[in-house]
Order: sequence, then structure tokens, then C-alpha cells
Amino acid sequence: MSLLLLLIAGQAAEVVLEVREPRPATPWMEIVSASCGDRHLEVRRPLRPLPGRPQVLLDGVSARGDMRPLDEELGQVGAAYRMSVQCSPDGETVLLNWVAGLADGQGDVSYRAGHATFREGALIEAESGEANEETFWYR
Repeated sequence: MSLLLLLIAGQAAEVVLEVREPRPATPWMEIVSASCGDRHLEVRRPLRPLPGRPQVLLDGVSARGDMRPLDEELGQVGAAYRMSVQCSPDGETVLLNWVAGLADGQGDVSYRAGHATFREGALIEAESGEANEETFWYR
């Protein structure tokens, strides 16, 4: 009987129970970046697991100014975006252009287009409005 107890005790000592907390999911983020001379523009749009507000970074720092219009325009959950960046000849002014398409679930898509101008780390102008499919699929 003592041999059986030793075998059971020996097997019990080999059991290792390890508990680990699950790692949080890596967030998905859409990033558009461009450089104009020494200036660097980056647009970050969080996608998953939870959408958040977009960020516009100029030289690694959040752009100054009233960013609410861009938060609304660039923060459409489920929208497909096409973005482009233009630079002034002196490289000091950066122009961000975008066109967004958002499907409503019944096959209809609404389009919006706009632009934002940045200089010396600040948003100096932003405009947007309704657009069409042709504008979205520009080449």
C-alpha cells in the first residue's frame, strides 16, 4: 500500500497549474504619414477594438488649434478614407486632403471630402462638404 501512495504522491508533484491573464488585443490603427521638408505629418485613426478619436501629429506632437472639425470628419466609424498630403514649396505648410465613403447598410454610400492646412504645428484652416463617388475614386 505504501508503494501505491508513493506513486500517487510522485504523480501529484509533477502536476503544474499555471494561470495567466490574457493579454489585451493589440489595437488596430490606420496611419497615414508624410514628410514635407523637415515637417512630418501623421494621421492616426483608431479602428479596433474600440474606435477612438483620431489624432493629427505634426513632428510627433499633437497639432494645436481647434481640432473638433477634424475629429468629426476623420472619426467616422466604418468609413473608408482616401488621404493625400501636399507640401508648400518652402515645406512649412502642409495640406491634408481626404475623401470618405460611408455605407449605410442598404447599399447606399454617402461621401464627404475636405482639407486641412497646418503651419508651425497648428491647424490654420479646415473645410469639408458633401462629395460624390467620382471624387472618392480619383486616381
